[in-house]
Formats: sequence, structure tokens, C-alpha cells
Amino acid sequence: MDAGERIAGLPCRPLDRVLNSTQAPVAPSVATPQAPRLDAFTSAASSGPLLWVNQVAGRLEVHGGPTPTGAVSDEIGRLFVAALREHFGEAASAIAEREWRLNQNARRLLQARTVKQVVACAESALSLLQAQSALVQIEFSAVMLGWRFRRVAEGLGLDPAGLGIERRQALDLAMAPDFRLPPPADADALAERLRTLLSQVPH
Repeated sequence: MDAGERIAGLPCRPLDRVLNSTQAPVAPSVATPQAPRLDAFTSAASSGPLLWVNQVAGRLEVHGGPTPTGAVSDEIGRLFVAALREHFGEAASAIAEREWRLNQNARRLLQARTVKQVVACAESALSLLQAQSALVQIEFSAVMLGWRFRRVAEGLGLDPAGLGIERRQALDLAMAPDFRLPPPADADALAERLRTLLSQVPH
């Protein structure tokens, strides 16, 4: 499934109009290796209706409240998207970004409710992608004679059921690390990996 496709059941609605106050001064953009993590945004979202970023001792910190204070950075959009991708992975974050029309354009404020709903959307997307990956793992399972495993084996002229149980267990063990990668599972890459393993002479 395309990571950008709408997923039924996700708590996703069109992005609310982000407020951009003209009263607070804008701090100059400063690159920082210590970008705020997602928990900084979710914590700030519980402190008030608006979120903004200040530079404090060379670091960018996320704050929440009714009114921005101090010199407000215009990087909160970029930082929030970066935090989403770091926490949920590219695929789940991409779904939330598209559903809520997020971008990395310069902006000074985010609504707290937008942050909460975007995070909920990404959480739901990640859960679904993980479930899909688990299903694909079953389909590739040699021990369970999954249909994708049978198709690859038969394509190589092998009888799937004729492979010994120890060989099939070893195949599943060798494939296991591929399913620990961030979802979604890439069925084509997994089929090629399985094809390579089946082509090797067992020891």
C-alpha cells in the first residue's frame, strides 16, 4: 500500500489553519544537532492551545501555552515533521503528513490539538503497517508454507513441502531480520532475498 494513501479508520481530518501571530518577534533560524524529540511536542501540547519554539542556551526548545513568549523560531513546522519521522518512521509519518497536509515551510506556531491528532494518526498508521508486515512474514514463512514462500520455491523448480523442516526453519531464521526493518515490508525485496537463500546449497 502506498504510504500516502488514505487509511480508513485513522483519526485524520483536514489540517486546521495554523495560527501565525504577528505580535511575537521571530528568532533567526539556527541549525542545531539537538532537535526536539516527539515527546517534547506532546508534552507542550498538554500545556496550552499553542506551541512554539524558542532558542535557549543554543538549543531549540518546544513550549506550549496561550500566548508565545520570547523570540519565536519559525522552524516549528520542520522540527515537528522531523520528530514525527524519527519516532514513527518514514512510512507512518508520511501518512500523517499527507492526511494533515503538514509541510516543512517556515511557521511560528502550531495548534496543540493539531499536534495531538497528527500523533494519533501516525500511531494508527504505524500499527496498521506493522500488522501488514506481520501478515507478509506469515506469507513468506517456510515453516508455515506461506503462499509467497511456495511461489518463490516453485519458481526455482523446488517442491516447497519436500524441503526438510530443519531447512525451512533455517530459512525463516535467516529471513527474520528483514521483518525487523521499519514497515512496510517490501514484498519484492523479500522475494529476492528468499530466492537467494533457496539458491544456496544447504550445509
